Amino acid sequence: MASGADLAGQAHQRASVLLRRWLAETHTPVTEGPLRLTIGSLRLGVDVVYDSPTGAHGFGPIHVLDATGGPVAVAEPALLAAACSAEARARALPDAPINSAAAGSLVDWLIDALPRREIDPLALPVDLVAVARSISDASEARRWLAAHVESRLLPAVLGWGCDDAASATADLLVRGPLAVIGLLGRRGVVHETDLLAGLVERLGAVAEAHPDVQWLVQHWLTSPTLTDLAALNGAGLRYRAVTGETGVRAVPFEVRNPLRSDVPDVPGVPIPDLRAGWSLRPVRVAGGDGGPDVALVHRWMNNGHVAVHWEQAWSVARWRDELAGQLTGRHSLPCIVGFEGRDVGYVELYRVQRDKLAHCYAHHPHDLGVHVAIGEPDAVGCGVGSALLRAVAQGLLAADSDCQRVVAEPDVHNGASIGAFGKAGFAQVAEVGLPNKNSALMVFERAVPGE
Repeated sequence: MASGADLAGQAHQRASVLLRRWLAETHTPVTEGPLRLTIGSLRLGVDVVYDSPTGAHGFGPIHVLDATGGPVAVAEPALLAAACSAEARARALPDAPINSAAAGSLVDWLIDALPRREIDPLALPVDLVAVARSISDASEARRWLAAHVESRLLPAVLGWGCDDAASATADLLVRGPLAVIGLLGRRGVVHETDLLAGLVERLGAVAEAHPDVQWLVQHWLTSPTLTDLAALNGAGLRYRAVTGETGVRAVPFEVRNPLRSDVPDVPGVPIPDLRAGWSLRPVRVAGGDGGPDVALVHRWMNNGHVAVHWEQAWSVARWRDELAGQLTGRHSLPCIVGFEGRDVGYVELYRVQRDKLAHCYAHHPHDLGVHVAIGEPDAVGCGVGSALLRAVAQGLLAADSDCQRVVAEPDVHNGASIGAFGKAGFAQVAEVGLPNKNSALMVFERAVPGE
């Protein structure tokens, strides 16, 4: 029979796995030190004791917090699973598979897993877990990696029978050597960066020796993101088969690629020429209160139709600081948009490479993004938004000849916004998890000459 200490240890392991997965699947930034977050109605606090480049973060005790931020209890796995399940369902649309009555829930998996002492809803192969637990020093870890690439990864890559890079990445790489490297790093056996560098070197040798699989290996080495499998957050998740048997049907999602080191530098955000009656200029911040532009943005953001989606109904002082901060950086450019001589909306233009969205899809370094708010109520619902979005997208592509696409990420529940993007020529290509929402990834592609 397991002791109380063993059971407490298993509970912490399960809770840590769930939290680790939730952070990855919602692309929540993680650094060592105190972390506070809300999942559903559950306020959590935890110390991140190990920040892993592969996402294998280590945590101290995970606490439930009260309204003042004070710890009131240790977060048990069942409570955390229920919170993740409720939040994932709320993020998805009502008709999504995860919200089907027959889909089951994460809590169903947990109840089924407890008697078998399973820790992870998407457990790694048993032999890889055993390896990660048995290796005791850096030299042994390097020898294992060399043997794994030669005897297991290479034959699997050579035997991969299709051109599905996403599935090969998740099955052979992310849930293979990268997962083991993360576990070894969290245990303190080896620095992950050392093993990652070794893996890059060995994969380069594989690509050189086997040109027929170079396409896949080069994807692993150069793509800004890699495909993993989500078990907690995703519209297509199911936890029960049609037979009634409990089991996780995972869905793919993208994570930051820890093997990619040569991140190219790109210029700041260009100022597009919108034409056709439109005007666009960067926000001006002046004086102690920020000046008229700050007051205008503040008014728009406190209008009900904007505040419900932007959730930034801040004070004038906070908006002054926010806009001043954006203007001094290279990430985003806040702008006022006018139509036929009247200011009607607020736009944030940004480089995806410097944004949270960079870890959500395989972006090109010059990809640009846009956030739009039509601030004046009488300009809503009459085609102004879609006309503005198209003008902005075309203007950005004209302003940066190396930019091939303009993207946006409205909340999946914001049907009006998604519809406006669609009318403007954007296409929905994916659904991505972000720290505070699930978003529709909307893309406006540069037209191919002759098409």
